[in-house]
Amino acid sequence: MQTEYYTPSRLKLIPVQNGTAQNQTQQSSSELEKLLKANTTLAVWLIFLGIGGGLLALYYIRIGYLPDMEWNAAMIYLFVCSVWGGMIGLLLTISLYLPGVIWSELIVFETTLDNHLTYRALHDEPSGKRSIRKEPCIRGIMIWLGIPFATALIFSHLLLVTSQEDIKPIDFFYPIVAGLLLAETFLVMRWIFRRLLKLQEQCSDEEKKTISRQIFRYAIWFTLSVLLNQFAMYVIYRLADRTPGWVNFLVLTGICSAFVWLSTLVVATRHRYYPRQALVAALVAAVVLLFTADRFSDLSMKLMSRYGVGELKNKKYNLLLTEEGATDVNNLGLCKSDSDCPSKTLKSVEILSKVGDHYFLKADDGSYITLPKKDVIAIRRLEIVEGAKN
Repeated sequence: MQTEYYTPSRLKLIPVQNGTAQNQTQQSSSELEKLLKANTTLAVWLIFLGIGGGLLALYYIRIGYLPDMEWNAAMIYLFVCSVWGGMIGLLLTISLYLPGVIWSELIVFETTLDNHLTYRALHDEPSGKRSIRKEPCIRGIMIWLGIPFATALIFSHLLLVTSQEDIKPIDFFYPIVAGLLLAETFLVMRWIFRRLLKLQEQCSDEEKKTISRQIFRYAIWFTLSVLLNQFAMYVIYRLADRTPGWVNFLVLTGICSAFVWLSTLVVATRHRYYPRQALVAALVAAVVLLFTADRFSDLSMKLMSRYGVGELKNKKYNLLLTEEGATDVNNLGLCKSDSDCPSKTLKSVEILSKVGDHYFLKADDGSYITLPKKDVIAIRRLEIVEGAKN
């Protein structure tokens, strides 16, 4: 069967073949959407669990150790991975997905901005019909939204170095400079939208006032997308406890800014008609950013330390051991004589992993050992004691 339709641009009949393959594709897509909608909570939890599990895997790759766990302990760390993944996943959603959604829903497809950020083109629907709809103009979005957004991202990331060195609830200097950057972003975007929507002299005063309000709204929503990225990158930066070295920081700035920029553009252009593709693009960018951030910083190690799975490098502990534990330590050669461990104490070790039935330790001489938890009576963290003395 052939169905004929009219198109406004060309007043002639266009035959379209309605095949069974298109109907089958439409049905399978509809069934998948129904499955995802019915299990939205499960899908979100699996995504967060995957992110948390990825962070845990990155941590154990860095220390070169894989712990043995009983199933009951695995359930506990399954929950912990969900918490990590939920926290980092929410921050990545704020940074990689929400700004593109804001652009798509509140800026790009606005009627006022027709022929600037969108254009009209023929579209073949899954049912076989052909219609005309708005399509996002990738070139226009990159020029009018992408370039200012990339500039704001780079400067926002560079401003992270102004945050205070000590961990405190609120940094005072960073919010001030970030706020000034947001104000500048708003003014620049208002100028850009005014240039796009030139007020014609023949427009009435009421029309000019309406357009001015729309320009203000577009600039506010764009500034909000920059603010969301500032918040997300600041929290992740503090969780990673900053990036060691200027070279790593600059490389990380370039990579993170590039992937956030690309993800936002893809989501802005695909979210309206293909939301699943936009979500997949954001997830891929999130995975790349996690691996990149962990490569140039200590994100996974700092997170594991904050949640008690492992400890940071160069944090030393004294372990009080049982008779059996002290014997094992002596047999490993860590105590050269009985006088080295008069109180059955293993001194100045780093605890790299607390998962499972064994501690994974780095001794003071640089060697790595495992020690059963049942052989450890007490643990003394040296940094806290030294801080108390000061």
